[in-house]
Amino acid sequence: MRRLFALSSTLVLALGCGKDSTSNAKAECQLEAIDLSSCQRSTLGALNPEGVWNLNIQLNDGTGAASAMRLSGAASGASMLGLTVTERQVSGDTFYLASDIVGTDSIDLRYALAGCAATGPGKLTGVFRRCQDGRLDLQGTFEAVRVARREGEAESDKVALVGEVPLPRGQPTELAVANGHAYVTAGTEGLFIYDVRTPNAPRKVSESKPSDDFYSDVLVNGTTMYLGTKKSGIAVFDLTDPESPVRVRSVPDKAVEVQSLAIDGNTLYAASPYPNAEVLIYDISTPNTPKLLTRYFVEGAEPGAGERPLDVMVTGGKLYVSHWTYGMTVSDVTNPAKPKLLGRFGAASSRTTAVGTVGGKTLAFDAGEDWGAHLSVLNVTIPESPVQMGEFRMRPEVSIRSVTLSGTKLYVAYYQDGLRVLDVSVPGEPRQVGYYNTWRESDAARGVSFFDGLNTLRVPGDGYVYATETSRGLLIFRETE
Repeated sequence: MRRLFALSSTLVLALGCGKDSTSNAKAECQLEAIDLSSCQRSTLGALNPEGVWNLNIQLNDGTGAASAMRLSGAASGASMLGLTVTERQVSGDTFYLASDIVGTDSIDLRYALAGCAATGPGKLTGVFRRCQDGRLDLQGTFEAVRVARREGEAESDKVALVGEVPLPRGQPTELAVANGHAYVTAGTEGLFIYDVRTPNAPRKVSESKPSDDFYSDVLVNGTTMYLGTKKSGIAVFDLTDPESPVRVRSVPDKAVEVQSLAIDGNTLYAASPYPNAEVLIYDISTPNTPKLLTRYFVEGAEPGAGERPLDVMVTGGKLYVSHWTYGMTVSDVTNPAKPKLLGRFGAASSRTTAVGTVGGKTLAFDAGEDWGAHLSVLNVTIPESPVQMGEFRMRPEVSIRSVTLSGTKLYVAYYQDGLRVLDVSVPGEPRQVGYYNTWRESDAARGVSFFDGLNTLRVPGDGYVYATETSRGLLIFRETE
């Protein structure tokens, strides 16, 4: 089972502060304690130990997660799993990185990567270990690939970058476009509002920083704005002035984490992965005063196994929930107060879904968020029996974050592979018709997370594609053909 790393992006399960560990804390995670006798260490001489790499860690218990590392000429400039590297040994037959921290219970933790073989300058396999007070508690293997632009690609094809503006602080988590403005959530840094009425010159007009919260998602409905948060559920704002939102209230009364929001008519749906793994459904006939209709627990899902709702999409009386390892589910919400599961597609983990009608069929474009994640094209015309019609894959070390359907084009935010525009008029054969490579290794904060690059998309129908990028901020594109 893959870890729910969409909510916890590394294997750092007991975060603390960095430190210089004692030799006792290193013990079984020192290079000398790791058995590499069956490795092809002579091949490590071909490795170019620089740049940004994506990691796929597979633990011996069958779990795993994707992460990243940034290598440099000195330990002080390198990171792994989002942590500063405190020990680095790299030579013709050796590759070893370690990071030492103090856990939340004052436990000395060491994370270690030891290279076993290289198949070229940018591909590496090896051993992963984690130790608590010197004793081994997690172990497995890893593969690593240096991130670079796909071979043979230019910066762009049939897509032009029209406007760009960096965020003042933090990294974007979601995006809404309405009333000539872009609303960008940025986690603990809150909300940034941009005037985009002149797309080639977007400008920040205001911001709002929470005192102690994390903004995950944003949705604008007329003169009301809803923010999904980690600590206060759904924050409701009056947006009579599109540049000056006024907070009205939060729902529900008991704080929950809200990861994703969707609206259908007078009903608001919220994916809440923690603490209860539920979908909250509200009547918003009075937009500023949501009334809870029900707390929906998708039938058959097991939260203890990591099956938690991450994204919601609703159309035509059907609720589509991206339910991580439980897959994508379809529920009948013609009566929103009494949702009922109709069917699910469980052949792959689900992080996000776009739904629409193409060629007379109701299609769900479902994507995972993991090493090896890809796009599945599903026929959900008969929701009780979703059928896969096709798929779209790129390279396993780069993941999808979000998808948006407009007509017969699907716009995909593909992290380090940037914006991908797909023609889905033949659903079983999605075809790339344009792209823009937004990721650059030289940008700030690269290599900290596997989830790095283009992450959210909106296509409001005004001729532009609005997106956010973890390092570059708000980007505005236009297709050229």
